[in-house]
Amino acid sequence: AAESTIARSDGAITAAESTIARSDGAVAAAEGVLGRTAPLVETYEGPLLALAPAVRRLAASLDPAEVDAMITFIDRLPQLMTHLDEDVLPVLGSLGNVGADVHDLLDTMQDLRQVVKGFPGSRLFRRRGAEEIAENEQRESDGDPSLDGQEPERTGS
Repeated sequence: AAESTIARSDGAITAAESTIARSDGAVAAAEGVLGRTAPLVETYEGPLLALAPAVRRLAASLDPAEVDAMITFIDRLPQLMTHLDEDVLPVLGSLGNVGADVHDLLDTMQDLRQVVKGFPGSRLFRRRGAEEIAENEQRESDGDPSLDGQEPERTGS
């Protein structure tokens, strides 16, 4: 009986030693993980605590359709950036010249106006043109269907 008690005691001691060895391994692994994560927690603790209220509010206000839309948007960002860089920004860059081009066109129209004013009888042409425009506007406001978007026949000499 004493020998069986000793044998069982030896088995229990061996099992305890095995458990101690395994727990030592687990402690060593945990220390390794803790050594790697402690600096990360220290670095990100402040910003994460500051963001916590905003993240809570965002989580409470988002529904699954909005999350899906954000994922789709993020997936399409590379394509959107390509179109922005290749299509939109070059057009916006060329708009800088539009003001100068319009100013040049206005100067040219002023020059043409001065030339036309110099023609003999130009006042008569302007008056007839103004009368014709007024007649057309009157017909359009009266609902005259005879125009059908066409210019009326010119009369006179």
